[in-house]
Amino acid sequence: MGAWSRWGIGILLNTLHPIYPMGTLTVNLAGAYLMGISMGAFELFSDLSPDLKLIINIGFLGGLTTFSAFTAEIFQLLQKNELVASLTLIALHVVGSVLMAYLGWLSVSFIKQSI
Repeated sequence: MGAWSRWGIGILLNTLHPIYPMGTLTVNLAGAYLMGISMGAFELFSDLSPDLKLIINIGFLGGLTTFSAFTAEIFQLLQKNELVASLTLIALHVVGSVLMAYLGWLSVSFIKQSI
C-alpha cells in the first residue's frame, strides 16, 4: 500500500516543477511526519503489538518513502550539472525529514498531554 501511494503521489506531483521532483519530496516528508507519529504512538501505547509496529513502520512507511528514487533524482540532476538544485534537494529531504519526524512525535506528545 505504501509503494502504491508513493507511485500515485509521484504521478500527481512530479510534473509540477521542471527540475524538482515534488512527488518524491512529498512522500519523504510526509513519511517522516508519519514515522514521528508512529514512534510517539508506540511510545504512548506501549501495549500495541510489535508486529503492528513492523507493518506500519517497515511495511507501509518503508514502501511509501523512497531513498532509491531520491538517489536517482539527485544523480540525474548532477549529470545535468544542476549542482545547486541537487544540494537544495539533498537539504530539503534530509533536514526536512528529520524536522517532520520530530513534528510528528511532537503531535503525539501534544495529544498525550491533552488526554
